This record gives sequence, structure tokens and C-alpha cells, in this order.
Amino acid sequence: MAAAHLTKEPVPLNTACLTSEQTHGCTGEQGTSSAGNLEDAEDNEEFLEQLMSITSHNLLQLEVEDKYSITKELGSGSYGHVLHVQQREKGTPMALKLMPKERTGRREFLREYCIALCLSSHHALLRTTSSAFETSTHYGFTQELAPAGDLCTILNSEQDGLPEMQVKRCAAQLAEALDFMHSKALVHRDIKLDNVLLFDKECRLVKLGDFGLTRLEGTPVAAMSGTLPYSPPELCVLEGTETLALDSSLDVWAFGVLLFCLCTGCFPWDVAMSPDPQYEGFGIWQNRTVPGEAPGLWKGFSTHALDMFRRLMAIDPNRRSPAIEVHKYLPLPWRVDTCGETQGSQGDSLKVEEPEACLGSPAEADTDTGSSPQGNRLGQIQPELIVSEKTHTIQMQPNPGSNPTPQKDSRQAEPGLQP
Repeated sequence: MAAAHLTKEPVPLNTACLTSEQTHGCTGEQGTSSAGNLEDAEDNEEFLEQLMSITSHNLLQLEVEDKYSITKELGSGSYGHVLHVQQREKGTPMALKLMPKERTGRREFLREYCIALCLSSHHALLRTTSSAFETSTHYGFTQELAPAGDLCTILNSEQDGLPEMQVKRCAAQLAEALDFMHSKALVHRDIKLDNVLLFDKECRLVKLGDFGLTRLEGTPVAAMSGTLPYSPPELCVLEGTETLALDSSLDVWAFGVLLFCLCTGCFPWDVAMSPDPQYEGFGIWQNRTVPGEAPGLWKGFSTHALDMFRRLMAIDPNRRSPAIEVHKYLPLPWRVDTCGETQGSQGDSLKVEEPEACLGSPAEADTDTGSSPQGNRLGQIQPELIVSEKTHTIQMQPNPGSNPTPQKDSRQAEPGLQP
């Protein structure tokens, strides 16, 4: 477990703010709240099991077309489909996640839905509505619609990464989202650009979504073959039937990788293990008693940002800082080319703005074909990374001859993990 969490007891899931609308959804149309019956849950797992049982017992049966008007498909993958829909009764726009029964177990669906519901009270976590149901062929539930897509949507148009202020807005909100989840002993396990949803292109409001892989701390997990650039070294080295007890430090590492991507427009490596040369260089730098000069891809960062990354992405998971520590670095410059500039007031610039209507979805992009191509590139073409000796800023030059390889869906890489 990450050292920073040894002194903080996880907050039980049953203290998550379930609104009257949400508890109504968990108990069906009768409207009898389940909250009082669950107050005595001894731990998070017991509470979650009870919530899943109640939801399963009262799961509505309907056909999608009876309740929703389908506008378009937002994404698809091995998990199923995400659709942009409108409620027929109220006309409210929403994102509808449909999971085929032939590939999705009932417990798997119930776990994802109930976890998402319990996390809905936090402003930086995608809100799930009390609308779980099943059809003859699918399980489904609705979430708020994110009108601006996901981080991949805007990053693919920025060859050198996002402006620093946008990166910091994302960092501030995602750090709070992870801190909230980790305080409840939940590990997201799928932190990546595709799962950060945008409510505006300036990133004044972003939310973390997709809780399909989220599990409680201590759950044994096997090696994953998907989203490898985000995976920490302790997970990458697992072989065969070896497992690792889930810990919040896995999310913290992936959070660090995501911030690097936002700043530079590329992944720091293909996989965090030898013989990947970029990771080996990073590992040597991390393990030095005195850090010294940063490896090539990291030379565009200020000393403040490098210190932040060293703490978020310590090779030893027990030495990683909690995600919320990123807030200490928000007033400081993160790039070499901004070190001499006046940063101004961060308070107003980083303010989270909750929209008047928050009903929506995962991004308007295929979430299954992802962003892990040949090499480290996030976009449509493979760049060659050039470090300017004069400024040490990271520049990117496209390689017209490259063809990105679609990333495998991370859910396909979970052998042995029982929902």
C-alpha cells in the first residue's frame, strides 16, 4: 500500500452520498430507501454486496426504445456500446451504456453500476443515474453526457501537448477524484486519456469515468496486456498465473503517465519494463540518490515538475505520493519555457465550473480502438522526438511512414480476475 495511505483509514463506501433519487433506483419503483438497511455494513465489500443484491432484485426490465430515443453511438468495444440518447418523457440528453449479456455476467454488470452510483456524489467523477435495467439481450444504465468528448479528442489536435493551464486544470480535478476513490479503498485501474471526459474544451470541468475495472484494495489481479504504457512496473513484470494485490499506488503511477502525455503529446515509453530504452533511462534517473540531469523525454520539464513526477512515479510503489499531492505543484511552473514567466493567480484559473445541466457520456470516440500505437505516439502518426539542446523543450516531428497499431481493450486482459 502506498506509504501515504498507511495512516489514513479508508472511508466506508456506505458513507458515499447516495441521494434519495439514487437510493430509490436501488430499491426499484416502490421507493423504499435501502440506506437505513445498509448503515450497519461492516466493511466496503459487505456494503457493496448488499447493494448489488438489492439492485439485482429490483432491476427493471424494459426495451431501450420504450424509454429512450437514440441520437447516435458515442463509442463501442468489448464491453458493448455507449449511446447518446434522450429520455422520451423529459427529453433529457444522456449517455446510455449497454452491455451484452452474452459477454457480461450479471455480477460484473451490477458491480460496475453500484460502484459508479456510490461515486456519483463527487464533482470530478462521472455521475450515474438511478436507471439500471435489463433487456432481453443487454444490461444497461445511464450517465451524464460529456459534450466535449474525452482528453484524446483535444490532445490529438495538439502536437506538443496541451497548454500548461489546461493540464493543471485536469490535474487538479483528477487528483481530487482519485483521492475520493482511494479514501473509500477503491482502485480505478483504468486511468487513461480515453476515460477522462470533458464538459468544455478548456478543461474547466473534467470528470473521470468508466468504472468497469474498479475493485477494492487488496483484490488480486493478474498481468494486463492492454493500456501497457499506463501500467506500473510491478504489474508489467507479472507472468503466467502470478497476481498482485490491488493498491492505490497503481492509479497514482497511471496518473503520472497521463500528466506526462498531456504535457508532451506522447507516452514516456511503450511498457514500463526492460528492455524498453525510455523506461530504462527513467528508472536509472529515478534510482539515483542525487537525481542529476533528467532523461531525454523529460528535459522539457521544470525542476518542480520533475520532483512531482519522481514522487508520483517512484519505482517502489510504497514510496509513491498520494495523487492529491499534485495540488502543491499547481502554482509552480511545470515546463522549462515557463519558468521565467509570471504564473499569475492560479485560484481563478483552476476553478472547477459545474455546468447547469450535467447529463451525459463517455467521449464521442471509439473507446475500444484507443490510443496506443506503434512507439509512444498518442495521435494518428508516429512522431520522432527531438530534444532541442538550446531550450530543452520537447518538440515533435511526424514520421509519415508509420501506421499506428490499435490498442487492445484493457478488459480483455484480465485473466483470473473475478468480478
